[in-house]
Amino acid sequence: MKVKNIVLDTKIPHTETEKQFYDAKATMSVKDDPIYSLGILEKADKYAYSLLGKLVNKMILEIGCGTGEHAIRFAKEGALVYAIDVSPRMIEQASQRVKEEGLGNQIILLEMNAEKMEFADSTFDVVFGHSVLHHTDLGLTRGEVYRVLKKEGRGVFVEPLGHNPLVNLFRRLTPHRRTPTERPFTWDNLLFLGRFFSSFTHWEFYLTALAAFVLLHFWNRKLFQSAVRTLSRADDAIFQIFPSLRRYAWVTVIEVVK
Repeated sequence: MKVKNIVLDTKIPHTETEKQFYDAKATMSVKDDPIYSLGILEKADKYAYSLLGKLVNKMILEIGCGTGEHAIRFAKEGALVYAIDVSPRMIEQASQRVKEEGLGNQIILLEMNAEKMEFADSTFDVVFGHSVLHHTDLGLTRGEVYRVLKKEGRGVFVEPLGHNPLVNLFRRLTPHRRTPTERPFTWDNLLFLGRFFSSFTHWEFYLTALAAFVLLHFWNRKLFQSAVRTLSRADDAIFQIFPSLRRYAWVTVIEVVK
Protein backbone atom coordinates (compact mmCIF):
# COMPACT_ATOMS: atom_id res chain seq x y z
CA MET A 1 0.00 0.00 0.00
CA LYS A 2 1.43 3.36 -1.03
CA VAL A 3 0.83 6.33 1.24
CA LYS A 4 1.48 9.79 -0.15
CA ASN A 5 2.68 12.83 1.74
CA ILE A 6 -0.36 14.55 3.17
CA VAL A 7 -1.23 18.24 2.93
CA LEU A 8 -4.13 19.16 5.20
CA ASP A 9 -7.02 20.98 3.54
CA THR A 10 -7.24 24.19 5.55
CA LYS A 11 -10.24 25.25 3.47
CA ILE A 12 -12.22 23.09 5.89
CA PRO A 13 -12.48 25.51 8.86
CA HIS A 14 -13.01 22.97 11.59
CA THR A 15 -9.97 20.95 10.54
CA GLU A 16 -7.57 23.81 11.24
CA THR A 17 -9.35 24.55 14.53
CA GLU A 18 -9.01 20.95 15.64
CA LYS A 19 -5.37 20.84 14.54
CA GLN A 20 -4.43 23.95 16.53
CA PHE A 21 -6.32 22.84 19.65
CA TYR A 22 -4.72 19.39 19.76
CA ASP A 23 -1.28 20.68 18.89
CA ALA A 24 -1.53 22.76 22.08
CA LYS A 25 -2.95 19.83 24.04
CA ALA A 26 -0.30 17.36 22.91
CA THR A 27 1.99 18.09 25.86
CA MET A 28 -0.76 17.42 28.39
CA SER A 29 -1.13 13.98 29.97
CA VAL A 30 -4.43 12.23 30.56
CA LYS A 31 -3.01 11.40 33.98
CA ASP A 32 -3.21 15.10 34.83
CA ASP A 33 -6.92 15.30 33.98
CA PRO A 34 -9.17 14.54 36.98
CA ILE A 35 -12.07 13.65 34.70
CA TYR A 36 -10.25 10.72 33.09
CA SER A 37 -7.30 9.87 35.31
CA LEU A 38 -9.39 7.73 37.68
CA GLY A 39 -10.63 5.52 34.86
CA ILE A 40 -14.20 6.69 34.31
CA LEU A 41 -14.22 5.31 30.75
CA GLU A 42 -12.79 1.87 31.56
CA LYS A 43 -16.06 -0.04 31.19
CA ALA A 44 -16.89 1.53 27.83
CA ASP A 45 -13.32 1.03 26.63
CA LYS A 46 -13.27 -2.64 27.62
CA TYR A 47 -16.53 -3.21 25.79
CA ALA A 48 -15.16 -1.47 22.69
CA TYR A 49 -11.99 -3.58 22.78
CA SER A 50 -14.06 -6.76 23.13
CA LEU A 51 -15.80 -5.98 19.83
CA LEU A 52 -12.49 -6.05 17.96
CA GLY A 53 -11.89 -9.76 18.49
CA LYS A 54 -8.45 -11.30 18.02
CA LEU A 55 -6.06 -8.82 16.42
CA VAL A 56 -3.15 -11.07 15.46
CA ASN A 57 -2.11 -10.27 11.86
CA LYS A 58 -5.04 -7.88 11.42
CA MET A 59 -4.70 -4.56 9.58
CA ILE A 60 -6.08 -1.84 11.84
CA LEU A 61 -6.60 1.85 11.19
CA GLU A 62 -6.99 4.17 14.16
CA ILE A 63 -8.38 7.59 13.31
CA GLY A 64 -7.59 10.44 15.69
CA CYS A 65 -4.86 8.44 17.40
CA GLY A 66 -3.70 11.22 19.75
CA THR A 67 -0.59 10.16 21.65
CA GLY A 68 -0.90 6.52 20.58
CA GLU A 69 -2.43 4.77 23.59
CA HIS A 70 -4.83 2.58 21.62
CA ALA A 71 -2.46 1.99 18.70
CA ILE A 72 0.16 0.64 21.10
CA ARG A 73 -2.40 -1.65 22.72
CA PHE A 74 -3.45 -3.06 19.33
CA ALA A 75 0.15 -3.59 18.21
CA LYS A 76 0.93 -5.49 21.39
CA GLU A 77 -1.97 -7.80 20.54
CA GLY A 78 -0.36 -8.61 17.21
CA ALA A 79 -1.93 -6.14 14.78
CA LEU A 80 -0.29 -4.01 12.11
CA VAL A 81 -1.58 -0.53 12.93
CA TYR A 82 -1.89 2.58 10.82
CA ALA A 83 -2.65 5.50 13.13
CA ILE A 84 -3.61 8.96 11.86
CA ASP A 85 -4.26 12.36 13.41
CA VAL A 86 -4.64 15.91 12.09
CA SER A 87 -2.30 17.21 14.79
CA PRO A 88 1.42 16.99 13.95
CA ARG A 89 2.28 17.50 17.62
CA MET A 90 0.13 14.52 18.58
CA ILE A 91 1.89 12.46 15.93
CA GLU A 92 5.24 13.53 17.40
CA GLN A 93 4.15 12.49 20.88
CA ALA A 94 2.81 9.18 19.59
CA SER A 95 6.02 8.53 17.66
CA GLN A 96 8.07 8.97 20.82
CA ARG A 97 5.85 6.53 22.73
CA VAL A 98 5.99 3.99 19.90
CA LYS A 99 9.79 4.24 19.86
CA GLU A 100 9.98 3.74 23.63
CA GLU A 101 7.78 0.64 23.33
CA GLY A 102 9.89 -0.78 20.50
CA LEU A 103 6.88 -1.07 18.19
CA GLY A 104 8.13 0.89 15.22
CA ASN A 105 7.75 -2.11 12.92
CA GLN A 106 4.07 -2.52 13.79
CA ILE A 107 2.75 1.04 14.00
CA ILE A 108 2.81 3.51 11.11
CA LEU A 109 1.91 7.06 12.19
CA LEU A 110 0.66 9.60 9.67
CA GLU A 111 -0.61 13.16 9.78
CA MET A 112 -3.90 12.78 7.95
CA ASN A 113 -7.51 13.94 7.96
CA ALA A 114 -10.09 11.18 8.54
CA GLU A 115 -12.48 13.03 6.22
CA LYS A 116 -10.16 12.49 3.25
CA MET A 117 -7.82 9.55 3.71
CA GLU A 118 -4.99 8.51 1.40
CA PHE A 119 -5.56 4.78 1.68
CA ALA A 120 -6.71 2.39 -1.02
CA ASP A 121 -10.23 0.99 -0.96
CA SER A 122 -10.80 -2.14 1.13
CA THR A 123 -7.50 -1.92 3.01
CA PHE A 124 -8.35 -2.51 6.67
CA ASP A 125 -9.89 -5.28 8.73
CA VAL A 126 -10.79 -2.80 11.48
CA VAL A 127 -11.22 0.96 11.82
CA PHE A 128 -11.17 2.25 15.40
CA GLY A 129 -11.84 5.70 16.76
CA HIS A 130 -12.10 6.96 20.33
CA SER A 131 -13.93 10.27 20.81
CA VAL A 132 -13.09 11.32 17.26
CA LEU A 133 -16.11 11.19 14.95
CA HIS A 134 -17.88 14.07 16.70
CA HIS A 135 -14.93 16.28 15.75
CA THR A 136 -15.43 15.59 12.04
CA ASP A 137 -17.92 16.04 9.22
CA LEU A 138 -19.75 12.79 9.91
CA GLY A 139 -20.94 12.30 6.35
CA LEU A 140 -17.42 12.56 4.95
CA THR A 141 -15.83 10.41 7.63
CA ARG A 142 -18.51 7.73 7.42
CA GLY A 143 -17.93 7.47 3.68
CA GLU A 144 -14.18 7.16 4.16
CA VAL A 145 -14.53 4.52 6.88
CA TYR A 146 -16.82 2.49 4.63
CA ARG A 147 -14.45 2.87 1.69
CA VAL A 148 -11.24 1.74 3.43
CA LEU A 149 -12.81 -1.21 5.25
CA LYS A 150 -12.54 -4.65 3.71
CA LYS A 151 -15.75 -6.55 3.04
CA GLU A 152 -17.08 -7.72 6.43
CA GLY A 153 -14.54 -5.46 8.13
CA ARG A 154 -15.74 -3.67 11.23
CA GLY A 155 -15.60 -0.19 12.64
CA VAL A 156 -15.69 0.40 16.40
CA PHE A 157 -16.14 3.89 17.82
CA VAL A 158 -16.50 5.38 21.28
CA GLU A 159 -18.40 8.68 21.17
CA PRO A 160 -20.04 11.13 23.60
CA LEU A 161 -23.78 11.73 23.41
CA GLY A 162 -25.34 15.16 23.56
CA HIS A 163 -28.79 14.69 25.10
CA ASN A 164 -28.13 14.74 28.86
CA PRO A 165 -28.89 18.28 30.15
CA LEU A 166 -26.50 17.98 33.12
CA VAL A 167 -23.65 16.85 30.92
CA ASN A 168 -24.42 19.65 28.49
CA LEU A 169 -24.40 22.16 31.35
CA PHE A 170 -20.93 20.95 32.32
CA ARG A 171 -19.83 21.35 28.70
CA ARG A 172 -21.09 24.94 28.62
CA LEU A 173 -19.29 25.73 31.87
CA THR A 174 -15.98 24.28 30.68
CA PRO A 175 -15.49 25.47 27.09
CA HIS A 176 -11.70 25.31 27.48
CA ARG A 177 -11.91 21.51 27.58
CA ARG A 178 -13.10 21.17 23.98
CA THR A 179 -12.93 22.69 20.54
CA PRO A 180 -15.70 25.07 19.42
CA THR A 181 -16.35 22.93 16.33
CA GLU A 182 -16.95 19.56 18.00
CA ARG A 183 -20.52 18.31 18.40
CA PRO A 184 -21.45 15.38 20.68
CA PHE A 185 -23.60 12.80 18.93
CA THR A 186 -27.33 13.16 18.75
CA TRP A 187 -29.48 10.07 18.32
CA ASP A 188 -29.95 11.06 14.67
CA ASN A 189 -26.17 11.20 14.20
CA LEU A 190 -25.93 7.71 15.64
CA LEU A 191 -28.52 6.31 13.24
CA PHE A 192 -26.98 8.22 10.33
CA LEU A 193 -23.60 6.60 10.99
CA GLY A 194 -25.13 3.12 10.80
CA ARG A 195 -26.74 3.55 7.38
CA PHE A 196 -25.28 1.64 4.45
CA PHE A 197 -23.44 -0.82 6.69
CA SER A 198 -24.61 -4.42 6.70
CA SER A 199 -24.67 -4.46 10.51
CA PHE A 200 -24.97 -1.68 13.07
CA THR A 201 -25.18 -1.94 16.87
CA HIS A 202 -24.55 0.40 19.77
CA TRP A 203 -24.58 0.29 23.56
CA GLU A 204 -24.65 3.19 25.99
CA PHE A 205 -22.72 3.80 29.22
CA TYR A 206 -22.87 6.13 32.23
CA LEU A 207 -26.22 7.53 33.27
CA THR A 208 -26.47 7.22 37.06
CA ALA A 209 -22.77 6.31 37.02
CA LEU A 210 -22.04 9.98 36.43
CA ALA A 211 -22.92 10.54 40.08
CA ALA A 212 -19.51 9.03 40.91
CA PHE A 213 -17.97 12.34 39.86
CA VAL A 214 -18.88 13.77 43.28
CA LEU A 215 -16.08 11.54 44.61
CA LEU A 216 -13.39 13.24 42.53
CA HIS A 217 -12.72 15.54 45.46
CA PHE A 218 -11.34 12.58 47.46
CA TRP A 219 -8.94 11.53 44.67
CA ASN A 220 -9.31 7.88 45.65
CA ARG A 221 -9.22 5.60 42.61
CA LYS A 222 -10.45 2.51 44.49
CA LEU A 223 -13.45 4.34 45.94
CA PHE A 224 -14.24 6.02 42.63
CA GLN A 225 -14.00 2.79 40.63
CA SER A 226 -16.19 0.94 43.15
CA ALA A 227 -18.89 3.58 42.81
CA VAL A 228 -18.67 3.55 39.01
CA ARG A 229 -18.97 -0.25 38.86
CA THR A 230 -21.99 -0.31 41.18
CA LEU A 231 -23.78 2.49 39.39
CA SER A 232 -22.91 1.07 35.96
CA ARG A 233 -24.65 -2.18 36.86
CA ALA A 234 -27.69 -0.11 37.76
CA ASP A 235 -27.42 1.66 34.41
CA ASP A 236 -27.39 -1.65 32.54
CA ALA A 237 -30.62 -2.65 34.27
CA ILE A 238 -32.21 0.74 33.62
CA PHE A 239 -31.35 0.60 29.92
CA GLN A 240 -32.83 -2.88 29.62
CA ILE A 241 -36.11 -1.81 31.23
CA PHE A 242 -36.29 1.73 29.81
CA PRO A 243 -34.35 1.72 26.52
CA SER A 244 -35.54 5.24 25.70
CA LEU A 245 -33.24 6.51 28.47
CA ARG A 246 -30.15 5.30 26.65
CA ARG A 247 -29.92 8.55 24.72
CA TYR A 248 -29.30 10.39 28.02
CA ALA A 249 -26.15 8.39 28.73
CA TRP A 250 -22.79 10.09 28.47
CA VAL A 251 -21.07 7.68 26.05
CA THR A 252 -22.04 5.26 23.32
CA VAL A 253 -19.94 2.46 21.82
CA ILE A 254 -20.78 1.82 18.17
CA GLU A 255 -20.01 -1.18 15.98
CA VAL A 256 -20.56 -1.19 12.21
CA VAL A 257 -19.78 -4.00 9.78
CA LYS A 258 -19.31 -3.46 6.05
